[in-house]
Amino acid sequence: MTSPGSYRREAYRRQAVQLPSRRKHVLLAVLVCLGVLLLPVLAVAMFGNEDDAIAQGMVDIIPLPEADNTPELANINLETPDLLAGEVPDGANPTEEIAAKLDALGNPVGAPAAATPSQAAAKPKVIKIDGQIIGGAPLPAAPLPGLTQPSLFGVIPAKSANGGTALTRYNRPFRSAAGKRPVSLIIGGLGINRALTQQAIDELPADVTLSFAAHATGLQSWIDQARADGHEVMIEIPMESDGFNPSEPGANRALRLTLGVSENRRNLDWSLSRAQGYWGVTNYNGEAFLKRADVTAPILDRLSQTGVGFITDGAFATPSLPALSRSVKLPFKSGFGLIDPDPIPAIINTRLSELAASAQSGAHPVGVGFAYPETIQTVRGWVSGLDAQGLVLAPASATLQP
Repeated sequence: MTSPGSYRREAYRRQAVQLPSRRKHVLLAVLVCLGVLLLPVLAVAMFGNEDDAIAQGMVDIIPLPEADNTPELANINLETPDLLAGEVPDGANPTEEIAAKLDALGNPVGAPAAATPSQAAAKPKVIKIDGQIIGGAPLPAAPLPGLTQPSLFGVIPAKSANGGTALTRYNRPFRSAAGKRPVSLIIGGLGINRALTQQAIDELPADVTLSFAAHATGLQSWIDQARADGHEVMIEIPMESDGFNPSEPGANRALRLTLGVSENRRNLDWSLSRAQGYWGVTNYNGEAFLKRADVTAPILDRLSQTGVGFITDGAFATPSLPALSRSVKLPFKSGFGLIDPDPIPAIINTRLSELAASAQSGAHPVGVGFAYPETIQTVRGWVSGLDAQGLVLAPASATLQP
């Protein structure tokens, strides 16, 4: 009798399996290949038409004209214009003659640049872009006599002995048009990006006020250039924001809640000493600092002593500033708000329409924007339509004039 273990071993023992012949596989593959090759031949023989291969009809081909193989420069009969004919006398240097010509603006090409803005003011630049006159009468070079006082960092604005101030002497003159309500625009953030700063100066109408960051490199040069183009200018004082970042540019000179009065005044004087020729200041951030009357009051008093004006961008509420400014006799105005919280043309147009509606209601609002390419382009189009709305663009300083 077989034991259970022996039975299980027999059941799982390997069994021999008969594999197919290799010769049969090869023969089957050859037959399949022959079938694939012969199938098209049989199909043509059974269903093809021999007449399809016979050409029928003719097509006329017009011959191309013969090409002139004579090289243009080798053609002795070719008459070429003399580009200098009648322009340069015999024996004269052509470059010297061309240098004496005038460019498209009527200015001598190759003439030496004016040494100072006052010399450049002898002939104002006037350009039309999209039908608008861009650029205006140059403003006088700064600093003007009697409008500076010393500080630890250099001269800062001061009231002159005869009562002149930066606000009244560095502003762009404005005369209200009969039947037109004024509206103002400040375009800021300038001096940081060179290309956008140049674009703002060159392309925005002269009645648009330009605002420069106090920590910008070459600040005085930028202000001189803007004023030579007819723009009045402001500078932006860095102030502590809600999300203040001490490592960002200009933050080391920002007005801060944790600093004492004397240190905040020193930081203010540093910003004010960076250049001359601005009529007023505005805030660079500052939603944390400007909401605290106790730290703001000494700063407003110092600004009043210098004779500048102060306009906020209006991006946040500053309820204590109007009363504090009046108490120290500082010319002050809250801005209408940002026209470009996002640099999207549709948003900018909506904000500009709201700004225009505010002006039509009888107020003289001041909108504030940044030097985005979209803002510059949209503002130019908006300004061109102000006259039809019964409005006139005014420099921002006009809102603070008595």
